Amino acid sequence: MARACLLALVAVLGCAGAEMGHVPMEAEKSDSVSSSGSLAGVTGETQVPGIGNGPHPRRIIYTAHIDLVVEEFEAVPHKVAALAEQFGGYVASSDVQGQPGSPRHGTWTIRVPVERYSDLLSEAKQLGELRSLTSNSRDVSEEYYDIEARIRNKQKTEARLVSLLEEATGNLEQVLQVEQKLDQVREEIERMQGRLRVLADQTSLATVIVSVEQIPGYQPEEKPTYKTRVARAFHGSWRALVATAADLSIVVVALAPWLAVFLVLTVIVAPIVSIARRIHRRNVKKRDPPNGFVSVTPVDEN
Repeated sequence: MARACLLALVAVLGCAGAEMGHVPMEAEKSDSVSSSGSLAGVTGETQVPGIGNGPHPRRIIYTAHIDLVVEEFEAVPHKVAALAEQFGGYVASSDVQGQPGSPRHGTWTIRVPVERYSDLLSEAKQLGELRSLTSNSRDVSEEYYDIEARIRNKQKTEARLVSLLEEATGNLEQVLQVEQKLDQVREEIERMQGRLRVLADQTSLATVIVSVEQIPGYQPEEKPTYKTRVARAFHGSWRALVATAADLSIVVVALAPWLAVFLVLTVIVAPIVSIARRIHRRNVKKRDPPNGFVSVTPVDEN
């Protein structure tokens, strides 16, 4: 009996991947309601169209970019780190450029729980003068719960294959075919679980990118005074000069080995060229008659 079951299963599993890859959306998502709390990242109990008949947590990815200007930069890195900690988040990455005593610029990527997302944005705007704020959200509920349903279906297939292998009494070839299919099913489950973890992380923690630039005497763009415009032009020109000088110094360093080779060749070749010129002049003098001397050839009058 077990052998017959193995033969039937191997024949049916040839098209099982296609059948399970096209699970009806309504059935999948209604099943996923009961396990919606399996992973973190709930962004509010609301009705998701096409997913079950009751309240269901949406999965939304929130991102924002805040561009600020400050006159004093030294305390900004500490304030950003403290702000992330205050709202239960962390600084995922940071990039600070410039040296103390000159205008500096920094960018920080903050991950914060979605329920503290709005609060963090409100506080982050107080770190300096707001120049721009962009935010967006992307609803991935359909993809998330579709993957959950597919995983459950694959796990049921995995359980059936394992059960048949434990009871199998068929020949070795049939057993190997079932084991091969079992490996394929488990690989698909692991791949979908990896994608589900990524979505869970993105929807449980919002991403806020804070960019801060130091501009002494900054005033909002809509009301720049003549003094501010002159100061901006000076600082901009100074930064360009410093950057150009840095680039030129790099070029000089890069050319230094070639200049050394050129100098060595000059020291060696120059004396040789000078000696060759002297020899050439002597040979020319020997061939030409002295100045004022005219060679007269006798003419036969006959």
